[in-house]
Amino acid sequence: MRSWIHKRGLVGGIVFLVVLLFPLSAFSQKAAIKNVHITGMNGAWKVSFDVENCFTEKMEEAIRSGIRTTFTFYIHLYQERSWWKDRKVTSVEFRHTVQYHPIQKVYQIKLGENDSILATPSLEEAKTWMSKVRDFKIQSSSQLTPGVQTYFRIKAELDPVRLPLRLEYLFFFVSLWDFETDWHIEPFPP
Repeated sequence: MRSWIHKRGLVGGIVFLVVLLFPLSAFSQKAAIKNVHITGMNGAWKVSFDVENCFTEKMEEAIRSGIRTTFTFYIHLYQERSWWKDRKVTSVEFRHTVQYHPIQKVYQIKLGENDSILATPSLEEAKTWMSKVRDFKIQSSSQLTPGVQTYFRIKAELDPVRLPLRLEYLFFFVSLWDFETDWHIEPFPP
């Protein structure tokens, strides 16, 4: 009996150390900004990029059940300065939102960068629209200093899900699908 308790304690200790040393997030891929493409000059640019690994199984399950899901995108333009913090030239923020409508059997996606609303019966297509930004126009309100290194910082994050009062206790897993990417830095011109 005593050796069984000892073995059980040993296994429990090993599991605790594994979880402590390797959190659950280490076993999943981190969301990241990829395939950045920037065109334009003289204060007007078009920015395109993808967010990879931004959907988990739990997120897809929640979306299929009708929970509204929103990604917020941040794009900042900076110019380097020596001996001082880099100068922020311009900054924009916009959202992509998806919600499933079970009566119509469609996923409705609102793209904040151009105020368009798209609909599809396919979750895969909805996920593609949610995770891609194409030719987003950015204008600078101030002049860029010629010959100074300029770069874009891009980030995406999942907005916290707001559920009615008591449902938050039932859907405790919702907090497990928060994500945000690291800032992606893209020099321009590359």
